[in-house]
Amino acid sequence: MAALLMLVMHALWLGMPSTARASDGYGVVTLDLRPEETDVPTHLCVVSESKGARTRDALRDVLEPRGNADGTSWRVRPSVWNGDADSLEALRCSDDAEADCRPRIELPSGLSGQDELYVACTADSLTQGADSTEPRPLFVLLEFLEGSPPKIESVRLAGGIATIGVMGPPFDRVIVTARSLGGYYRSHTRSERGRFDDPGAVAENNARATSIQLTLTPRCRMVEVRLPRTRVKATDRDRLNVRINGIDLAPGRCVANLVGSEVIQVRMPPAPLKVGSVDVELAATDEGGAAARFGGSFEGEWPRSPMSLDFNQVTFTWRRPACIYPVDTCPAATLETGTSCSATVTESGCAYSCPGEYAAETALDLDLPLQVTFEKEDPNQRWVETLAQNGQQLTSFVPADEVYLAANINEWETNVPDNRITDIVLFGEDGAEREYGVTHLDRLLLKVPGAGLRGRGGTCESVRFKPKGDRAYDELVASVEEGELKLGRPERGARMVSFSISALFGGGPAWSGNLEKPPIYFSGLAMFAVQVRPRRPGWSRVGLEMRLGGTLGSWGVPLVEDESNAVDPPMRNLEGQDTAVSEDAGEQRIGWARVLFEPGVAFSLHERIALGGGFGMGFSLPYRGADDITGDTLKFIVSPNLDLRFRLRRWLRLVVQFRGVFGEKEFERPDEDEGNRPKPGDRAQSLLVLGGLQAQF
Repeated sequence: MAALLMLVMHALWLGMPSTARASDGYGVVTLDLRPEETDVPTHLCVVSESKGARTRDALRDVLEPRGNADGTSWRVRPSVWNGDADSLEALRCSDDAEADCRPRIELPSGLSGQDELYVACTADSLTQGADSTEPRPLFVLLEFLEGSPPKIESVRLAGGIATIGVMGPPFDRVIVTARSLGGYYRSHTRSERGRFDDPGAVAENNARATSIQLTLTPRCRMVEVRLPRTRVKATDRDRLNVRINGIDLAPGRCVANLVGSEVIQVRMPPAPLKVGSVDVELAATDEGGAAARFGGSFEGEWPRSPMSLDFNQVTFTWRRPACIYPVDTCPAATLETGTSCSATVTESGCAYSCPGEYAAETALDLDLPLQVTFEKEDPNQRWVETLAQNGQQLTSFVPADEVYLAANINEWETNVPDNRITDIVLFGEDGAEREYGVTHLDRLLLKVPGAGLRGRGGTCESVRFKPKGDRAYDELVASVEEGELKLGRPERGARMVSFSISALFGGGPAWSGNLEKPPIYFSGLAMFAVQVRPRRPGWSRVGLEMRLGGTLGSWGVPLVEDESNAVDPPMRNLEGQDTAVSEDAGEQRIGWARVLFEPGVAFSLHERIALGGGFGMGFSLPYRGADDITGDTLKFIVSPNLDLRFRLRRWLRLVVQFRGVFGEKEFERPDEDEGNRPKPGDRAQSLLVLGGLQAQF
């Protein structure tokens, strides 16, 4: 009966309200939650080993089913803050456990396990947990040393101050402790002892109270990071990559404040050895966004906000000047720090990354503005420009009067005899000329004379030029493309028509059947010629000529001795008349002229030697002297010839010519009888050897 009475009284005691039992072990534990450089918790969960009026739920009900291998670390379910799976995923900054910012708890090894722990959760009464975009749950383990575990009767959180009503042994007989098990914040390795308050602090029902101060450290912290001279917008999120302590973070979840400012916010874990690094990379975009790398290091678990980074890699573009620079090459670029840049050819110029091969171990801090030195080869040229902004477009080049243009002449045939090209002359806009030799070269580096390309503005205006050599050339126009003068083939400017004047002297024998001794013809030949020479190199060695000229000379007619006067026979001419010539005279000269029109051809055998030939047609006639020995005067003649020409200068040649004359009427003597006189159709022939000079223009 006594036992039954005691059982009933115990049941009534359990069913009594808490206030009624305050004097029997009800107390108030006040937690002063002071986070380090972060916001206060939005949700609080109090964990106890004893099941009570508020701790009706087992701890396992608010944790994910899978923890770590040893069962001490468990992730928190989003139901604690009335969130969904997306709100939990938003805190997963990385797959690496060190940078996984999702709330989790670490149970002390002395506890029996999550199945024997109970939890009571509440939201901040001031916000009602409305700040669910960044939930900050905190799990606190409340214990009584030297006493049974407390039973949680009530939990209230308001602005970082938590008030917990507990049922258990009186506070003057136990030691109240609290410690963080984790959540949004890091777990504590030791418990904090409560400070016992005067019972009068809670006068009503004579309840006891104690307060505990807990310093909270977030598992991950939002840190402001400043990117020098770079404003990051929301549209840059997809090209943003952030590494904290060597761990890649997910920029879509753990990078904020992309509002076009230099400062961004990064949720980062603590540095494991209290020495950390921050690396930020911006990739290039098709829309023109410039790539860049930033970096910095810090001491401590977190850097001080805002943390200013330095450029570790900068990018810029160089716009090549129109037409005067090759489109398939880029000048080498070096920063004043000695950092070499790699180049990629683009449609409008070149894109540079400095350094070209980025390595975090060897990265240098780059502080803009920096001097960029450009260098090119063939010819070697150098110029400097200032890079003030990452992604800047640079447009400098060497001064206009130092611009060289390449000219490819490997297709030129410069050594064709009588068509050699030795020089090229460029004409500047100011009338100046610059001459270059082209012999035995395949490629030229040419500077436009005078003001160079000044005034052209780097445009594609053409350049006037003229080849020089054996032939005369007209001015040609070369286009400027990709740093080259497109000269084209030079023969298109060669003059096809040229003129020459020849002056030759010489003589030779003649044959006439009715003369005992052939007369000697002494002659001077003058000829004006028009030559047409093809432009095509394969045929340009051949020149077609039309010549007009003739000879002026005299026949040396030999005299015969009169045998009727044996003592002192007088000299008689062919007519048997006495002559008035001296004893030294042995001939009589007869003036003779020939007029010739002849087509001809010349073939260049060598750069100095040419062979020519022609077939002259015309007539011959005496212009003074003895008609009595010539008979009729005007006769049609033909005159084939062959000549050898040796070049002395570009315009002057030495000529040796062999010329025959056929069709002249035979000479006749008046003393001949009618039977010995030349018959109609009888002709005289002669052969001349001439030498002299030919001038061509």
